[in-house]
Amino acid sequence: MSTWHVPGGTAGEITLIRTNLAAAREADEDCPLGRSLEARPLVTADPKAPELTLPLADFALGPLMAALDRIEFPRFGLSQTEVLSLMWQTHGTFKNRRRAPAHPGLLKWTELAISHYLTARQADQAARLAAGKPTTRPVDVKWVIQRQLSQPDARGARTYEQTAWGRRYTSADGEVRELWLLSFGRAKTERPAGETAAAAKVTMFGGSAVGGWKAPHEMTPARRPQTGEPKHPSRARVIDVGCADGSFSVLADWSRTQVDDNFAADAAPVLSRVVGDMQTKPGSSCLDCKAITGCTVLPRTPGLLSLTAGHPSGRRMSMSVSDLRYYEDCPAKYHILRQLKLKSTRPESNAIRRGRAVDAWLNERHADRDRTACRAQSGPDVSVWLADRFSLPPVDADAAARMAAHHGWFCPLDGLSTSEKVLIQPQITCFDHELNLVFTATPDLVHSRDGGWIWRETKTSASKLFEGKPLLRQYPQLALAVLMLNAGALGGIVVRSRVELELLTPDDVTLEEIDPARPAVVDEARQVIDDLAKPWIRDTAYEPQPGAACASCEALDWCQPGQDHVGDTENLNGER
Repeated sequence: MSTWHVPGGTAGEITLIRTNLAAAREADEDCPLGRSLEARPLVTADPKAPELTLPLADFALGPLMAALDRIEFPRFGLSQTEVLSLMWQTHGTFKNRRRAPAHPGLLKWTELAISHYLTARQADQAARLAAGKPTTRPVDVKWVIQRQLSQPDARGARTYEQTAWGRRYTSADGEVRELWLLSFGRAKTERPAGETAAAAKVTMFGGSAVGGWKAPHEMTPARRPQTGEPKHPSRARVIDVGCADGSFSVLADWSRTQVDDNFAADAAPVLSRVVGDMQTKPGSSCLDCKAITGCTVLPRTPGLLSLTAGHPSGRRMSMSVSDLRYYEDCPAKYHILRQLKLKSTRPESNAIRRGRAVDAWLNERHADRDRTACRAQSGPDVSVWLADRFSLPPVDADAAARMAAHHGWFCPLDGLSTSEKVLIQPQITCFDHELNLVFTATPDLVHSRDGGWIWRETKTSASKLFEGKPLLRQYPQLALAVLMLNAGALGGIVVRSRVELELLTPDDVTLEEIDPARPAVVDEARQVIDDLAKPWIRDTAYEPQPGAACASCEALDWCQPGQDHVGDTENLNGER
């Protein structure tokens, strides 16, 4: 009898287990069951999710991979200039009717990424040539490791497959294989050990394969080696490329023995846990989970908002206050940075860096078992904030030290019984089935007290609280916290719960308390989130809205209207 069974809300066959590189990463916020379901492509949602026609492409690397295929593979025979022209003409679909058109911002990012990627390839190949090592050429087939069993095993599987998505290359003599992985920002100098080991394993031992969408891959016969050619490669390289700047980093350059040893040590235990675990944990995995309708752990919160319909496409959406704030600044900014998750190499402002540093220090203090530590200690002195770990400028280091010292007056854990639960930056998730909307929030700290829950948001600022605007509109995350607590997303007794805002400034600390059980407070909170969510949930185009936020926007490099606005503003100021 199988130790893994089809969970509620799904149907299908469990005979195929297929793992990709994402499966070899482990993150605390992931749902184990969601990851296990991802490894079973023959298991689908029940009832089956409708086929959607998306208004815009939602896979950021899709147009880039399609463009690089047409540049690198001889069967297309197109130059880089021709590919760029075709990409813009077809809005990134390359005449494939199954692809949704790409947002202009994604097309601009892709245009730059193509150049950056090809520059990285040229630099790496030139370095290999100079070192007397063989160069590599593109491979126009998938590499898959497939293992067939004569009968189902304890998990009910008869076929196991390992895949690795990326750009594939091999040397002319077949001795060296490469897998190039793409990062949105700068190149990663390291990835999780399990992911790198899994990538190297498929690169070294993967066979040529086709198909594989909703069935096992069809393995194609390998070309018989010519006299003197190796049967298998002797070296596997895994390279990470930064699409934002053309940087690249060699993550692995391993022999066959090293590949086997590293896979056994770092990847195999992770993949074994992934394909066998059936625990459920609401969080970021809920957005794409096939079992969401049958999940008994995810809190249901119908009526959290006053909205009457979900997204026009019918797709499941995830909503956080960060999403809504980005959208309020500019719909294009939201789509590019939050949905597509593109990353800029523009440096963060000193205020943001200071806030992150204070946040990190508080998290460490609150994770300490000594829950009186924040009051007992005044906080680290300026030297800590100047050191390499935080590397703040002197002015911000001084401000951070003073903020940390002020926190001790209102530390939420001061005097808290050790029997109470403390959650540091937990991901709180709930679901409205009618809207097909997953709500997510990540408070700085949540703890239980006498049967209720205390939700603490800590903010840093150079100035005191502004009294000219309602608190829930200044900080909409407080409004969503009120709604989630009131709807029972955390459980507990609502009348014993509260939402807190701790505002740290260099000169003071302010603590505001909000009652999520008061009807008037709940109505105000719902109105705040409704006002932000109504235009957001109806949008399908995400048009740019040039304005004051353009100058510091992380998506400015890929937004022509925003660049034009900034240029016009600078010209106008220059004339003055």
